[in-house]
Amino acid sequence: MGKITFQDVGQSFQGRSIFSHRNDVVEGGCITAVCGANGSGKSTFLRLAAHLLLPTEGHVSVREAGEELRREALFRRLSLVTPEMRLYPRLSARENLDFFLGLRGVRLTDEDYEALLARVGLRGSELRDTWAGAYSTGMCQRLKLACLFASGAAFWLLDEPGANLDAEGSAMVLREARRAAERGCVVLLATNDPREEAAADEVISMA
Repeated sequence: MGKITFQDVGQSFQGRSIFSHRNDVVEGGCITAVCGANGSGKSTFLRLAAHLLLPTEGHVSVREAGEELRREALFRRLSLVTPEMRLYPRLSARENLDFFLGLRGVRLTDEDYEALLARVGLRGSELRDTWAGAYSTGMCQRLKLACLFASGAAFWLLDEPGANLDAEGSAMVLREARRAAERGCVVLLATNDPREEAAADEVISMA
């Protein structure tokens, strides 16, 4: 089972401290929510966990089966969904999925593709020839989540995963997050949504 450990971590940007002396552990097998006001460092916390940022001070380690994962191995085992993630607007849903999952060596059959879109509440037949640039923000969020669900990643990092989703979509996110946790995945959510915080087993406050 995986684990992410923050050891006396601090982060600053251009001399402005975002947070300091963070000592947090995110365990696999449960849902952990990172909560706090806007600007408190929730997204920064996720980027540090993903090793997309190096901390100004301290150390962030990601371990699986007791072994620390280095950058290349970590990127194969981790999937991050953020508002900044961009789909290719002149590719269809299938083409976007083939591209992003292909980077991981994941190949979808036609049956896999239809089942995956149904899993996130998208209709494959309606999207077959439609470019992603014509999707609503909610549809784009569902397609981003589809990339995560099919990735096979053991570490799920989600920044505001319910953003732009309706009630059904938000429930889908929490349902899938719970299933992933039950499989032993590390599930880390950065959120201001009270429903997502309430669904979490552990809460890290950035206040």
